[in-house]
Amino acid sequence: MNVFGNPVELRRTARPFSALSAWWLLVPLAPLFLTVVVIGAGYTIAGGTNPEFPPQFPTLVYGVSNVVIVGILYLRLSEEVWQSSALFRRPSSREVGAGIVATVAGVAIGWPLTTLVAEVATVPRYAVPSLTSPFGIGALFFGSVIVAPVAEELLFRGLFLGFVLDREYGPAIAGGSSLVVFAGIHVFTAGLAGVVNALLLGALLTWLRLRFDNLAGAWLMHLLNNLLEFLIAVSLAPSLYAL
Repeated sequence: MNVFGNPVELRRTARPFSALSAWWLLVPLAPLFLTVVVIGAGYTIAGGTNPEFPPQFPTLVYGVSNVVIVGILYLRLSEEVWQSSALFRRPSSREVGAGIVATVAGVAIGWPLTTLVAEVATVPRYAVPSLTSPFGIGALFFGSVIVAPVAEELLFRGLFLGFVLDREYGPAIAGGSSLVVFAGIHVFTAGLAGVVNALLLGALLTWLRLRFDNLAGAWLMHLLNNLLEFLIAVSLAPSLYAL
């Protein structure tokens, strides 16, 4: 059995992306670009000084930016390309089980390993923020729990990965390239240790997407992981990053 699922089915799913030019590979970066523009505008209005945004304001802006970009894609893409990007089919029980197992493995192994790598590389540990303000809690829940699991799966493991698959690259290259871009953007939100964390968890998300030719299992894992981090941020769960 192929660890990446059926290559023929994967290519068939990606076939509609033939209608897109290579410029569409930049679309998954658009939410980050919009966030940088908004944050930069804040500093400009404040005359170059710290505008003192409320806690998790960038997370809120990033979440809204993702909603805007996904909305534009829905309006601009053909129905076939949209369905291949937003590949959220009803999952099988096996896919749901795999998503749950991957979540447990990612937390039990990936989180402590992220801390270990940070110590070996002598970079600041990845830490979940501690929040008490209603705005910060609401912004984190909206951006990380509601929006990110859907939008990032659609953009990185739907659009980006599918586009590369359609260009006759194998699942390993398609998945690896989308994983590198996905992890890379986290350097702006979580530092170098956050990139390590995104690589480890993103590898499992990418495997789920390829193994089942579906985003439902990856969305489930992404949601559970981000929900756990949210519960840690509001002090309702302990963090394995501290071990």
